[in-house]
Amino acid sequence: MIARSPRLVFWMVAGITVAGLLVRAPRLTESLWYDEIAAWTSHAAGGPVAIMGSFAEPSNHIAHTLLCWCTVRAFEQSLGFEIALRLPALLFSLAAIAAMFGLAREVTGPRPAAIAAGLMAVLPVAVLEATEARGYSMMICFSALASWTLLANVRDERAWRWALYALLCAAGAWTHFVAAFVPIGHAVWLGWRAIRHHEIRRAVHGGVALALAAATTIALYAPAFADLFDARGMYVAGRGDEPSVFGPQGWHALLQLGGSWYAWAALPGLALLVFGGVTTIRSARGSPSLRDAAAITLLGLPVFLLVVLVSGSWMYARFALFSLPGAVLLMAVGLDGLWTRHRVAGIAAAVIVVAASLSDLAVRPPKQPLRDAAELVRARRGKDETILVIGIAHRVIDVYLADLNPRYSVMHGADLEAKLTIVDPEWIVLYYPDNVSDANYTLLKSRGYVPLQRFRGWADWSNGDVVVYKRKRQ
Repeated sequence: MIARSPRLVFWMVAGITVAGLLVRAPRLTESLWYDEIAAWTSHAAGGPVAIMGSFAEPSNHIAHTLLCWCTVRAFEQSLGFEIALRLPALLFSLAAIAAMFGLAREVTGPRPAAIAAGLMAVLPVAVLEATEARGYSMMICFSALASWTLLANVRDERAWRWALYALLCAAGAWTHFVAAFVPIGHAVWLGWRAIRHHEIRRAVHGGVALALAAATTIALYAPAFADLFDARGMYVAGRGDEPSVFGPQGWHALLQLGGSWYAWAALPGLALLVFGGVTTIRSARGSPSLRDAAAITLLGLPVFLLVVLVSGSWMYARFALFSLPGAVLLMAVGLDGLWTRHRVAGIAAAVIVVAASLSDLAVRPPKQPLRDAAELVRARRGKDETILVIGIAHRVIDVYLADLNPRYSVMHGADLEAKLTIVDPEWIVLYYPDNVSDANYTLLKSRGYVPLQRFRGWADWSNGDVVVYKRKRQ
């Protein structure tokens, strides 16, 4: 029986959080990958004014980027650039563990709340978002906090709590604009409760708070409106090959509801989610009820998917991570239900989920080992030997090789033949290998370049490998 003493609960949550930190620690020092570096060089390095006023591309998660700028300035000398850059993501991921406990505790007992916190501590999607300098762990955390605050207002309304709720919703949307679907889902729930159960007073109070959240979000984004307007075409799937709901991104968005982007590791979590959903539907009514919590945390997801489909936009799986707290809540309810019915089954299910999660993290390679490739080139490069990088648009490997003046062939080698002639490189570093055409691979072979080493990476669902080529002299 989990203790109900506030002091013991505090130490229990603290212990789970420390466990979460230990699980996350090994990946904090991995190589930075493309998006982390692009967000830093294109936005964060310019300082607060550039960060807040730039939205020419969605890689700038503004609130998170601001915090990264702060932590790099404060801690780069003591922690190193990579950890300092990732520190905001790590801290918000750890905060999400406590937020998950509080959210679950509003509608369940201390045991399922502790299970929910434990799942948030070990599930791979939560761990991996804690260890890269992107805003998704902040989105998860603010989603959990906003939903927790709304549930607390359902239980006992307070004006200050509505104001806090509005600020949390705005902070989430300022971190990543897709997080706006959290309060949109809340608005749908409040409207339904007003119509179906005549809860007009709460709907009015919630509507005022949501209006305040919207106004605050608009004010926060105001410096970037010009960029956002100019780049509006970027958010429409115009080429026909953008990531969509019906494709790898949609498949991985489904898998991440089970806590992993590997199907075999997600299946135990998905099974618990389904069982927890059935248990939730059959649960007793209350105020707030478990059904309320499930609706509040998950309604934004179908609305988001519907908007993507209707608007002709595109999506990455991680855009839907705002729904992770709701998925974790249902998993915890399912696991607790198994424990209640048959303790051995509950223990077995917990062991399977934890084992699957830790196995995922153990076998998963770094996301994109750019640093590893750069270190190989640096160690074996002869004096004055030139380097060509086959990448996308940003000069990301400059973070590790800037002093060696690498040249770049952009958009996966669209200008590769010309660059090979102009640069005449001895070394080639190639990333996103699946996007490089067969013609370019044939060209490299014909020019005498042979792969020296391939570093595995899981970015873009196993398209994160980085390959180092060396020219073979006749």
